[in-house]
Amino acid sequence: MIPLYNTSQIRNLDSFAIRRLSVPGIVLMENAALGIYHSILERVENINCLGFVCGKGNNGGDGYAVARHFSNAGFEVKVVCLGSENDLSEDCRTNFNILKNLSSQRKNLKVKSYKSVKDINWLRGCNVIVDAILGSGFTGELKEPYSTIVESLNNITAFKCAIDVPTGLNADTGFGEIVFNSDLTITLGEFKKGLFIGDGYEFCGEVVLKEIGIGRDYFDNINPDTYLTEPEDVYSSLPRRKKSVHKYSAGKVLSIAGSYKYPGAAALTSQSALVSGAGASILAIPESTKKLIHKNLLEVVVESYGNKKSKYFDAEALKTLQQKIKWADVVAVGPGLGREVDTIKAVQQFMLDQKFKFAVIDADALFALDKVFLEKVNLKNCILTPHLGEFSQMIGVESGMIEKDILSYGRDFATKNECILVLKGAPTFIFNSDGEAFINTVGNSGMAKFGSGDVLTGIIAGLLSQNKNPENDAIAGVYLHSLSADLLLNEKPISNYLASDIMNNYPSAVKFIEESIV
Repeated sequence: MIPLYNTSQIRNLDSFAIRRLSVPGIVLMENAALGIYHSILERVENINCLGFVCGKGNNGGDGYAVARHFSNAGFEVKVVCLGSENDLSEDCRTNFNILKNLSSQRKNLKVKSYKSVKDINWLRGCNVIVDAILGSGFTGELKEPYSTIVESLNNITAFKCAIDVPTGLNADTGFGEIVFNSDLTITLGEFKKGLFIGDGYEFCGEVVLKEIGIGRDYFDNINPDTYLTEPEDVYSSLPRRKKSVHKYSAGKVLSIAGSYKYPGAAALTSQSALVSGAGASILAIPESTKKLIHKNLLEVVVESYGNKKSKYFDAEALKTLQQKIKWADVVAVGPGLGREVDTIKAVQQFMLDQKFKFAVIDADALFALDKVFLEKVNLKNCILTPHLGEFSQMIGVESGMIEKDILSYGRDFATKNECILVLKGAPTFIFNSDGEAFINTVGNSGMAKFGSGDVLTGIIAGLLSQNKNPENDAIAGVYLHSLSADLLLNEKPISNYLASDIMNNYPSAVKFIEESIV
């Protein structure tokens, strides 16, 4: 796993280097500038002119130093300076003065002080724009002239690069009203949380890490609580079958899913449990719906409840399924159940009875877990898989508020309820009961389609039935589900594959992980 840090931890890195290691700040800035310079050269071909917008602090100082390196290499460089010389931080002022002196004797280097938005338009001839305005210390909302500057930069057609953090982005929460839209973000010291969540996920582009030349000693004593998931994390969670395994010892999944109105979700969930390795998958569905999907499920055992008039899950159905609930290693409940009053009551009773070993709660079943009911129920052996809207309904907080600090809301819920929370989206977050967050950045927009979440529920349930490790199985299930969608891009346009394609391609994702790690 790749650890992510908050801004205060990264800020203390500079202090550690200067005070404990006696490395001058200007040396750290020069090390950073060289890394940034090489990162841009490695990724952008046919550079004709680079435009820099540099702020008053050390982020601006980095920008001035990078501009100098490009000028030294013979590239045409234009620099817009924000603030007078007296406003600049000490190291920033040093690099500004070097650049200003060089500009007086070089034709390829031009430096201009910002007076109006016209000075930003001066950069329109550049095919590379570098944002060195504010960096990682920014919080709140962009004020003038910064908001106008960023909006103007976003309207320029060029390859855009942000130094450390795109201007306007909160590096801790990943939220920003107006954010520099970068193709490449070269972050310094270590990865920041906000680069991979919310607006950071949308506006950072490729994120590259460059160290500042002091090694990783400082981070040895810091315990992060947020991570990016990697293939290695998934590999260790792939089920390993013994030679003596049989279909019931390989994992038993009961899916309480589907209704007369929504039969397809049940088929996707129950079949996905088998595809992900479970030895036995039983689908419990209303009798009226059985014929609608039975012919499409060759390997799944379909067990109906009620009579031909029964169209949804209710208290009587729950009584009928008691033995199967005890039989199953994992119960997946929710996809396609519907939101009838009787269904909601039956789901709540299922949760209160606690007769399951493990449960994966998704979709309509989440609707039963409102704020009041959550105070009564134990979720210790549960994995919950809401999207943002469902999570908003569960905790009684508007989606917009959650988006501004999604890590805090997710941590609070998972620790308070002692459960695993899979908060689906782009990216998807997995929170454990210890307050740790795991971010999955694999996947693509083709997954935004009916049925995709139902497949994920089945995959997680199938893995959990085999491994009995909710945290690891949630992380692996989310990653493999997303990787399967990414591998489909080699076969189909991003808008034209279905949830069933993701399910059927799951073995390819497993094989990809096995071959890439071994």
